[in-house]
Amino acid sequence: MKKVKRLVAEFRPEHYSLYLAPDREAMTFAGTIKIRGRRHGKPSQRLTFHQKGLKFTSAKVTKFDKKRGELQIEIDRINRHETYDEVRLHSTEMVYAGEYEIELEFSGKITDQMHGIYPCYFTHNGQDKKLIATQFESHYAREVFPCIDEPEAKATFDLSLLTPAGKNETVLANTPVKKQIKKSGGLLTEFETTPKMSTYLVAFVFGELAYTEAKTNSGVVVRSYATPDNAKFTEFATETGVRCLEFYNEYFDIPYPLPKLDMIALPDFSSGAMENWGLVTYREQALLVDPANTSIEMKQYVAMVIAHELAHQWFGNLVTMRWWTDLWLNEGFASWIEYLACDELFPQWDMWAQYIVDDQFLGLRSDSLANTHPIEVPINHPDEIRTIFDDISYQKGSAVIHMLQAYLGGEAFRDGLRYYLKTHAYGNTETNDLWAALAKISGKPVREFMHTWVGEPGYPVLSVKHHNDELVLHQQRFFALHGAGHNSDTVWQIPLNCPMIGLDALTDKSTSIEWSSDTPLLNQGHSGFYLTTYDKETYARFGALVEAGSLNEAERLGLLFDSFSAARSGYLPTAQALNLLSFYHSEHSSPVWDTISMVLADIRRVFGSDELIEAMKPYLARVTAEQVERLGWEQAKKETHFDSLLRPTVLGLASLGNNQEVVKEALSRFEKMTKPEDERPDIRGVIYATAVRKGGDKEFKKLKKFYEDSNSASEKVTLASALTGFKQPELYKEALSLIKSPVVRAQDIGYWVGYSFANRHAKHATWQWLKENWKWLENSLGAELGFARMPAYAARSFSDDEFKKDFVKFFEPQLTPSIRREYKKALETIEWQAAWRKRDFDSVQDFFKER
Repeated sequence: MKKVKRLVAEFRPEHYSLYLAPDREAMTFAGTIKIRGRRHGKPSQRLTFHQKGLKFTSAKVTKFDKKRGELQIEIDRINRHETYDEVRLHSTEMVYAGEYEIELEFSGKITDQMHGIYPCYFTHNGQDKKLIATQFESHYAREVFPCIDEPEAKATFDLSLLTPAGKNETVLANTPVKKQIKKSGGLLTEFETTPKMSTYLVAFVFGELAYTEAKTNSGVVVRSYATPDNAKFTEFATETGVRCLEFYNEYFDIPYPLPKLDMIALPDFSSGAMENWGLVTYREQALLVDPANTSIEMKQYVAMVIAHELAHQWFGNLVTMRWWTDLWLNEGFASWIEYLACDELFPQWDMWAQYIVDDQFLGLRSDSLANTHPIEVPINHPDEIRTIFDDISYQKGSAVIHMLQAYLGGEAFRDGLRYYLKTHAYGNTETNDLWAALAKISGKPVREFMHTWVGEPGYPVLSVKHHNDELVLHQQRFFALHGAGHNSDTVWQIPLNCPMIGLDALTDKSTSIEWSSDTPLLNQGHSGFYLTTYDKETYARFGALVEAGSLNEAERLGLLFDSFSAARSGYLPTAQALNLLSFYHSEHSSPVWDTISMVLADIRRVFGSDELIEAMKPYLARVTAEQVERLGWEQAKKETHFDSLLRPTVLGLASLGNNQEVVKEALSRFEKMTKPEDERPDIRGVIYATAVRKGGDKEFKKLKKFYEDSNSASEKVTLASALTGFKQPELYKEALSLIKSPVVRAQDIGYWVGYSFANRHAKHATWQWLKENWKWLENSLGAELGFARMPAYAARSFSDDEFKKDFVKFFEPQLTPSIRREYKKALETIEWQAAWRKRDFDSVQDFFKER
């Protein structure tokens, strides 16, 4: 794609004075703006700013000259260039370098697409209501006001809003209210000047809201807002927000720079949350904790999202990437430190074991594709930006930070971050600026160590073989489709994380170490971002150590994940990995069970013939029997956090395995339910899924009523998974028909489509539905991540060459920058899944039949 021009090279704003008058009923807005800044570069007869979809009625340009004072520059025409998202102010005279103020009058539209200015719909006291909110990341500020809409173009902002003057109306923005007056039948609110920041962090919300409030030990006011009926569910968020700010104040050694922090749960929101400075916006399920509807897992999720977004107040807002190529500096770091913060705030949650499964493993799976991208990925056009809000920028980014922290040590890493943030406060950076700061403080060659991990795609698989009293280590790039002709000469510096062998890192393609004892387990603690494989005898010995309880949690996790990753890609026979799994029969760790569940789900999805799925049932019932007996359905008085997380996992697998007692209990509980709140939120998913597998029309109608009556965003996600899971064609087709109805919010469309594809009975009908409704999806979600992920939702459910032909035939004519990258990854997913199925189907089926 053609590279767009960076406008900050021509004009660097210093201050914006922005007035906006949104009309909530007409779904329009009008505004004026004064942009003060410096023009650079060669003289020309125009000034250029970003805009998208705005209409301009006037323009005034003033130059500030030290000798001659204020000079008016005559503008003879205003041209909008929608192809480049630009407005060009053409002058009758040359515009030279210097300081200018540009004043523009403009108007625009409020749309439902959940970016720019958009409405959030809710009901209160039986009346339909609307909040008006904003979402400007990545490049949507230009939809609301003309600006230099690039991260590097930092400036301060004075914002004024004219909004309705109802007595219950709340008006929020990044900074505290400076003053409010009644004007023109509305309420004019002027806000304090913001810190110097990027346009994508500007935000405001207004409408009927309520809140809970607390203060940090340094006096920062923290408020969590929601619609009036949901405000009572914000107390956990407020408490967690206070504790996170206090933790980061100490960890970064830089005080939070604003006097207030507002967090708000929006009924309609396309992402999970957004770190706008001083006004953080969230999906309702990512901020609200309702004891009757929020599971333990979701409560933990809320804490992690808050920790993630508040970390951005420093790492992203205070110091910002210069361009979107370094998005990972924001997102990878925040995705790592959310675990550090939650581990400090909630030590009973044992966050680092969960980190390996939830972040590192996800990054490893995504980065195994040949069509992955480096962490640092060139972005040439704004339409490409959303495509890198993915598992590489977030999960792989966090995983290499995790590896680096282990390499440097916690104290040196923290002190290096402090130096980095203080050095570049209110400025912009690139990846090498972080490496330089960490190297200066730690004294270690950080850039050399990290170069290939962030600059090259993929990661290594380390082969460990014991031969003739030598330990032979060999690295090569790991590919999901092994043996397909992919090549890579990349050599990584691999931290071996095994003190007993006396070698810190493998820096060459191969090496040999004198070794006469048993093969050691490498990557202990699994902090390294790579896979390790061993020979058959070594796996058997490690399996015996698992069975004897001699390996710790991280070692058991890593061993199982690495072996199955290698098996599904052709580096090991799948039967060998399954044999290793047999040693985990007494496993009690929730993160390890999450890994077991993940690999068994992969087998069901990819190999999923009716015969194989039937053969797996007795295995699932037997492998879960010990934990089902130990945990049961009810919580113990002093139950650990991990046991509470583990219960729905093992009950769900046992139900899939047709454990008669579990199935009977789940159906009995569903029969007695008159509303979701009749059962604990932690086990509802198991109850629903069992009723769906064993039920029909009556169960569908009951679940649909639950969905329509529920006001809980997180409960609606659980119910969406159930409603899309029926095997009867008339029911899964009815579920598909609901997607375009008012029953399903636009923000939840991705859930419904993804869950429908995951239903093996419905996947072909879902594919047909997607093809028939593609234009509707594009119009509804085109700029959002949910739309870009549609090819992946489809690909995960198919592992045959016939579907691949239809997939290519449909998508090739549809490719745009927003889905091209995801399409290529999805196509490769179909290919590696088909290869795995063809290679190992017979041996996998034999394994389960024998057991």
